[in-house]
Amino acid sequence: MLQYQVVRHETSKEWVMLLHGLGGSSSIWYRQVPELSKHYNLILPDFFGHGISRQTLPVYTFERLADEMALVLDDLNLDRVHLLGVSMGSGLGSFMGVYHPSRIKSMVLGGATLGMDFRTTTMLHAADILRHVMPYMWLYRFFAWIMMPRFNHSRSRHIFIREAHKLGRKEFMKWYRLLKQFPLCQLELQRPVLFEIPKLFISGSQDHLFLRQVVGWTKLDHNATLHIIKDHGHLCNIESPEEFNRVCLDYLRKHEG
Repeated sequence: MLQYQVVRHETSKEWVMLLHGLGGSSSIWYRQVPELSKHYNLILPDFFGHGISRQTLPVYTFERLADEMALVLDDLNLDRVHLLGVSMGSGLGSFMGVYHPSRIKSMVLGGATLGMDFRTTTMLHAADILRHVMPYMWLYRFFAWIMMPRFNHSRSRHIFIREAHKLGRKEFMKWYRLLKQFPLCQLELQRPVLFEIPKLFISGSQDHLFLRQVVGWTKLDHNATLHIIKDHGHLCNIESPEEFNRVCLDYLRKHEG
């Protein structure tokens, strides 16, 4: 099972599970935990091979990871929680909404990765060739610069790269293979059960790889709303924590109970 940390609130009955991105850990929520913990109980899992979850699996699938998140809720005797995900964590949270929709009250998805356009798939194909001759951290830095190319993205980019050092090449390649499956699994995210879950997307206006797909999603999903943070990029929870936290809390309050 995934390892996790809990931050408990003295009186609140509401729980929020925070899902980090590829190569990171629950530590990337350092700008959200102080504010969210004033209002909610928090669950901070680390995905396999990340953070405190040193156990790994031979192969990762979206369904298996969704099952593992549900096991964390079982371990805490919780029926339903709110999900807060960023980057890959938003995508994995969405798959939990497909496979375990009854466990989710609402979702807040930051820098959501719900689809891949021509540029993203081309990047993955290029990486598939280069991985045989290039150290994995070079690939990871390449991804970081492609996703967060601007000067004002430097803090997010630095954290993204720093955390990946802890992952290791073998583990990185297993998660990379999972990412390669994403285009084939995108139809799974069109299941009606996911559309029934209230969800808020928070994206930076400079999230050039993924924002277009998020905008398209909100046109299809009657339970989805979108908040765009101006002049910020992919990891908007790090770059603009005040606005991110305010919008997130406002939404969670509306879906308590």
